[in-house]
Amino acid sequence: VGVCISSRRSGLSRALRCDRALNPAMSDASTTPAEAAPAATDSVGRSTSARYNETLSSRTMCAYGFFRLPISGYDLTVRPARTAVYIEALNQSILTHAMIVSCCKSVDFLLGFLVGTTSDNVSTRWGRRKPWVVVCFPFAIVSMFLLVTPFPFSGDAVFSDSDDFPCGEIEPDSATACPALEQCLVEMIANGTLPAHNVSSVESSNPPAPAALSVWFALFYFAYYFFSWTCTMIPYDALGMELTSDYSKRVSLFSVRVVFQFLGYAVPNAVGLVLSNIFPTNIIAVYAYTALVLGIVSLAALLVLGFGVSERPEAKTGQGNEVPAVVAVRRALCNWPYCIYLFIKFPISLVSLLPVNLMSFFLRYGMKMEDWASLYFTLVLVILFASLLGTPLVWYLTRRFGKREVLMYVSGACCPFFFAFFFVPPQSFPTAVIYIAGVFVGLLTVVMFVVLDSMLADIIDYDALHTGKRSEGVYTVAETNLQQFIEVIGGVVPLLLMSAVGFENNGGCECGCGVACDEAYMRWKCPGDIGYSCDGQSTFDSPPLFGEVGRQAPCVDQGSDAVVWIIRAFLFALSGVCLLLVCLGAKIYPITKAAHSAILDATESLAAGGEATDPLTGKAVVRSAASHAQLRREHFSARELSLSSHWLKTQLSGRLLLWLGAFIAILAGMAASGGEARQYIVAIGAICCSALFVLVPWDAARLQVLLKMSRAERAVGPSAEEKDNSARS
Repeated sequence: VGVCISSRRSGLSRALRCDRALNPAMSDASTTPAEAAPAATDSVGRSTSARYNETLSSRTMCAYGFFRLPISGYDLTVRPARTAVYIEALNQSILTHAMIVSCCKSVDFLLGFLVGTTSDNVSTRWGRRKPWVVVCFPFAIVSMFLLVTPFPFSGDAVFSDSDDFPCGEIEPDSATACPALEQCLVEMIANGTLPAHNVSSVESSNPPAPAALSVWFALFYFAYYFFSWTCTMIPYDALGMELTSDYSKRVSLFSVRVVFQFLGYAVPNAVGLVLSNIFPTNIIAVYAYTALVLGIVSLAALLVLGFGVSERPEAKTGQGNEVPAVVAVRRALCNWPYCIYLFIKFPISLVSLLPVNLMSFFLRYGMKMEDWASLYFTLVLVILFASLLGTPLVWYLTRRFGKREVLMYVSGACCPFFFAFFFVPPQSFPTAVIYIAGVFVGLLTVVMFVVLDSMLADIIDYDALHTGKRSEGVYTVAETNLQQFIEVIGGVVPLLLMSAVGFENNGGCECGCGVACDEAYMRWKCPGDIGYSCDGQSTFDSPPLFGEVGRQAPCVDQGSDAVVWIIRAFLFALSGVCLLLVCLGAKIYPITKAAHSAILDATESLAAGGEATDPLTGKAVVRSAASHAQLRREHFSARELSLSSHWLKTQLSGRLLLWLGAFIAILAGMAASGGEARQYIVAIGAICCSALFVLVPWDAARLQVLLKMSRAERAVGPSAEEKDNSARS
């Protein structure tokens, strides 16, 4: 709110001073942005000015940011629901789950590049970005609901009724009925209808998940990520990068978006906190009703974005960049500030991801909490509250001291605490310390989304200086694909390691610890221990009717301590190492506010037909000619162009055969493997295939271009820009 008010009070006057400085001929009478002279355009209506929309209104910022609310809600619903619903409640093998996640991510890794480059290269009269969002986001809404609510396999989990079971007709939560229930249970145990509380083996009514559940999960998990994160978020993020060119306005824009983002994180957790009290032992019902709420909010956000945000006029000319995907990616990889950005983005994203994926495991199996769900939702609300309070502070500090300084010092301040948390024994972990860790995660998440997103927009301006093209889609797709890879590292690798050392779903229990038992009078049902209780389905405080009254629920215990050590290592130790890397990357990041202003000046100088110097390197900027022949040449490095045609063809063909051979070998290995090891091999093989899914089409496209190049094109030596690109790369 403070950002929006500030922009309304002071944004206009600052913009008018800037406009008068750039255009002295501007009269005092024509001082509103709506009446200002339009920017110069080329023959197809694209702006030749590097500065645009520096008076971005608070209404536009809020309309753009509001769409992030349901996306964030989806993110913080799907990630914990994957383990809570599929692994714990429906008994899906943790290896099968990890295998499916890695396979889906591997395929989506390639599709992201196609979406990003297509978004840059195809322009319509409605723009380049919004058509993707409007068409694909409704499919994401449906996919998300079906993903977290696998109703064909959940049975009566959402509407549970235990009256059909022995003694089910007696109300378990009635104080007057408790003696009658206890007497009924004693009789049923005596005649063999129900097992004794300490029976060594229990006939399970919760068999391993069927193959159809894995098919359901694979289908809708892939559909959710493809339609939401690939087809919706890549164009949406690109849209934000091109709404304004002002260095400080970008901080304000992404600060407003972060506010809505954390409000979006709060929605499923606030709803989940309420529903976890209504359904304390039924986690499937909690996520099912949460998905309904998010679906309604999503439709409202889509309408606000569609009618409240307008793309740049040049995005509606019908003229895209017309740059091949390989060339666009090669240009991005030659942008060395972007390489530093990726070096920062990877570890800080991992820090924000690990608590969501692993904290539920830590609370249950590390801190031995039967009622882990309520503390988990409360912790996430603490993280969100800290994030909302921290957003104005980060916004102010970033505008006052600079982006890289805030990034470096905040990360450095949080790093020692994560290392300290690693050495605290989990069962001695005070709840207050959990909340302190949540505050640190909240601040780091604010820094990641406010500072890093505005840094990426500045990096895209630096790319436009060298290429003369706006390629927001390519840069955001690389970031999104990086996020997908981080999901594999932070979500799949820990599960594989936990499984390797003996992890058991729900501690080896059929129900309990948030997984609803069919019988309302059971708190848990485990081999060797059944927790018969008067209020089993309604509270975790109800003492067991048989056996030791204060005993610990078996569903919070893993047979191997190594499982908890792996959780602690990823959750705390790895996070501390990642923050050290963030500090190093922030220290060498080169684009300051002054450097960014110089980048825009140099871009406008080139657009006006003059010369320009790269503010970061001090070298003259030489752009490649915008011709089809030059685009074909940019598929290759200067070193590759210096090779003979025959040798370059041989090299590319050999690389392509190598990638194809490796791909076939991995597939054969996955098919030939058997037993429990097969799922490990498939999961790890899918991770390796994610790289091959990019390398195979990459070299295939380059070989195809080489075969089409004429002898004259190949004979021309590398241009100055190509040499500069190779040096920067």
